[in-house]
Amino acid sequence: MMQPAAKSTPIAVLVAEDSELDRMLLREAFEELSFDVDLSFVGDGEELFDYLRRRNAYAAEKSIPMPALILMDLNMPRMKGLDAVKELRADSVLRTLPVIVLTTSSSPKQIAQAFAAGVNAYMTKPEQFSALLIMLEKFGDFWLRSSKLPDPSVLI
Repeated sequence: MMQPAAKSTPIAVLVAEDSELDRMLLREAFEELSFDVDLSFVGDGEELFDYLRRRNAYAAEKSIPMPALILMDLNMPRMKGLDAVKELRADSVLRTLPVIVLTTSSSPKQIAQAFAAGVNAYMTKPEQFSALLIMLEKFGDFWLRSSKLPDPSVLI
Protein backbone atom coordinates (compact mmCIF):
# COMPACT_ATOMS: atom_id res chain seq x y z
CA MET A 1 0.00 0.00 0.00
CA MET A 2 1.35 3.43 -0.94
CA GLN A 3 1.89 5.97 1.78
CA PRO A 4 0.50 9.46 1.19
CA ALA A 5 3.12 12.00 0.22
CA ALA A 6 4.39 14.09 3.10
CA LYS A 7 3.09 17.66 3.14
CA SER A 8 5.88 19.91 2.01
CA THR A 9 6.74 23.16 3.69
CA PRO A 10 5.68 26.22 1.66
CA ILE A 11 8.49 28.11 -0.04
CA ALA A 12 8.97 31.48 1.65
CA VAL A 13 8.97 34.27 -0.93
CA LEU A 14 9.68 37.84 0.13
CA VAL A 15 8.27 40.49 -2.19
CA ALA A 16 9.80 43.99 -2.09
CA GLU A 17 7.06 46.10 -3.66
CA ASP A 18 5.81 49.56 -2.69
CA SER A 19 2.58 49.53 -4.72
CA GLU A 20 -0.44 48.26 -2.75
CA LEU A 21 -2.22 47.47 -6.03
CA ASP A 22 0.70 45.37 -7.27
CA ARG A 23 0.86 43.57 -3.91
CA MET A 24 -2.83 42.73 -4.15
CA LEU A 25 -2.47 41.49 -7.73
CA LEU A 26 0.52 39.33 -6.80
CA ARG A 27 -1.37 37.82 -3.85
CA GLU A 28 -4.36 37.04 -6.07
CA ALA A 29 -2.16 35.58 -8.82
CA PHE A 30 -0.21 33.30 -6.48
CA GLU A 31 -3.46 32.11 -4.88
CA GLU A 32 -5.05 31.41 -8.26
CA LEU A 33 -1.96 29.49 -9.42
CA SER A 34 -1.96 27.39 -6.23
CA PHE A 35 1.79 27.55 -5.69
CA ASP A 36 2.79 26.33 -2.25
CA VAL A 37 4.31 29.62 -1.12
CA ASP A 38 4.38 31.71 2.01
CA LEU A 39 4.30 35.30 0.67
CA SER A 40 5.59 38.20 2.76
CA PHE A 41 5.74 41.80 1.61
CA VAL A 42 7.99 44.76 2.34
CA GLY A 43 7.66 48.25 0.87
CA ASP A 44 11.22 49.19 0.00
CA GLY A 45 14.88 48.22 0.27
CA GLU A 46 15.25 49.58 3.81
CA GLU A 47 12.34 47.47 5.04
CA LEU A 48 13.76 44.50 3.10
CA PHE A 49 16.91 44.62 5.22
CA ASP A 50 14.91 45.20 8.40
CA TYR A 51 13.04 41.98 7.59
CA LEU A 52 16.13 39.97 6.59
CA ARG A 53 18.22 41.16 9.54
CA ARG A 54 15.32 41.05 12.03
CA ARG A 55 15.69 44.66 13.11
CA ASN A 56 13.39 47.63 13.83
CA ALA A 57 9.76 46.56 13.25
CA TYR A 58 10.89 42.94 12.71
CA ALA A 59 13.18 42.63 15.75
CA ALA A 60 10.61 40.69 17.78
CA GLU A 61 9.39 38.64 14.81
CA LYS A 62 11.32 35.43 15.39
CA SER A 63 8.66 33.32 13.65
CA ILE A 64 8.72 35.06 10.27
CA PRO A 65 10.30 32.83 7.66
CA MET A 66 13.66 33.59 6.09
CA PRO A 67 12.88 33.72 2.36
CA ALA A 68 14.21 31.19 -0.12
CA LEU A 69 13.68 33.75 -2.88
CA ILE A 70 13.13 37.50 -3.25
CA LEU A 71 10.88 39.15 -5.85
CA MET A 72 11.90 42.80 -6.09
CA ASP A 73 10.62 45.93 -7.74
CA LEU A 74 13.40 48.31 -8.78
CA ASN A 75 11.53 51.59 -8.38
CA MET A 76 10.89 51.90 -4.65
CA PRO A 77 11.19 54.77 -2.16
CA ARG A 78 14.00 55.12 0.40
CA MET A 79 16.30 52.42 -1.02
CA LYS A 80 15.93 51.54 -4.70
CA GLY A 81 15.96 47.94 -5.86
CA LEU A 82 19.39 48.12 -7.53
CA ASP A 83 20.94 49.48 -4.35
CA ALA A 84 19.28 46.72 -2.35
CA VAL A 85 20.61 44.04 -4.74
CA LYS A 86 24.13 45.46 -4.45
CA GLU A 87 23.89 45.43 -0.65
CA LEU A 88 22.55 41.85 -0.67
CA ARG A 89 25.41 40.67 -2.88
CA ALA A 90 27.96 42.38 -0.60
CA ASP A 91 26.56 40.65 2.51
CA SER A 92 28.38 37.41 3.30
CA VAL A 93 25.24 35.84 4.82
CA LEU A 94 22.54 37.05 2.40
CA ARG A 95 24.43 36.98 -0.92
CA THR A 96 23.13 33.55 -1.94
CA LEU A 97 19.45 34.55 -1.85
CA PRO A 98 18.05 34.45 -5.39
CA VAL A 99 16.69 37.85 -6.45
CA ILE A 100 14.20 38.07 -9.28
CA VAL A 101 13.34 41.55 -10.48
CA LEU A 102 9.68 42.25 -11.20
CA THR A 103 9.36 45.82 -12.41
CA THR A 104 7.70 48.04 -15.02
CA SER A 105 10.86 48.96 -16.91
CA SER A 106 11.98 47.06 -19.97
CA SER A 107 14.88 49.43 -20.59
CA PRO A 108 17.91 47.50 -21.94
CA LYS A 109 20.16 49.75 -19.84
CA GLN A 110 18.24 49.02 -16.63
CA ILE A 111 18.19 45.28 -17.43
CA ALA A 112 21.97 45.31 -17.91
CA GLN A 113 22.45 47.26 -14.68
CA ALA A 114 20.29 44.78 -12.79
CA PHE A 115 22.28 41.78 -14.00
CA ALA A 116 25.55 43.60 -13.31
CA ALA A 117 24.32 44.20 -9.74
CA GLY A 118 23.68 40.46 -9.33
CA VAL A 119 20.02 39.67 -10.03
CA ASN A 120 19.19 36.12 -11.04
CA ALA A 121 16.35 36.99 -13.42
CA TYR A 122 14.48 40.03 -14.71
CA MET A 123 10.75 40.14 -15.47
CA THR A 124 8.66 43.07 -16.69
CA LYS A 125 5.25 43.56 -15.10
CA PRO A 126 2.52 42.99 -17.66
CA GLU A 127 -0.39 45.39 -17.93
CA GLN A 128 -3.13 42.74 -17.80
CA PHE A 129 -3.87 40.31 -14.98
CA SER A 130 -4.19 37.41 -17.42
CA ALA A 131 -0.66 38.11 -18.70
CA LEU A 132 0.59 38.31 -15.09
CA LEU A 133 -0.87 34.86 -14.45
CA ILE A 134 0.89 33.41 -17.49
CA MET A 135 4.21 35.01 -16.52
CA LEU A 136 3.99 33.92 -12.87
CA GLU A 137 3.03 30.39 -13.88
CA LYS A 138 6.24 30.15 -15.93
CA PHE A 139 8.20 31.78 -13.11
CA GLY A 140 6.77 29.34 -10.58
CA ASP A 141 7.31 26.30 -12.75
CA PHE A 142 11.00 27.14 -12.97
CA TRP A 143 11.85 28.82 -9.65
CA LEU A 144 9.39 27.08 -7.31
CA ARG A 145 9.04 23.62 -8.86
CA SER A 146 12.14 22.84 -10.94
CA SER A 147 14.99 24.81 -9.35
CA LYS A 148 16.82 23.89 -6.19
CA LEU A 149 16.83 26.94 -3.95
CA PRO A 150 19.25 27.54 -1.10
CA ASP A 151 17.97 26.37 2.26
CA PRO A 152 17.10 29.62 4.09
CA SER A 153 17.80 28.04 7.47
CA VAL A 154 21.47 27.96 6.51
CA LEU A 155 21.41 31.77 6.36
CA ILE A 156 20.27 32.25 9.94
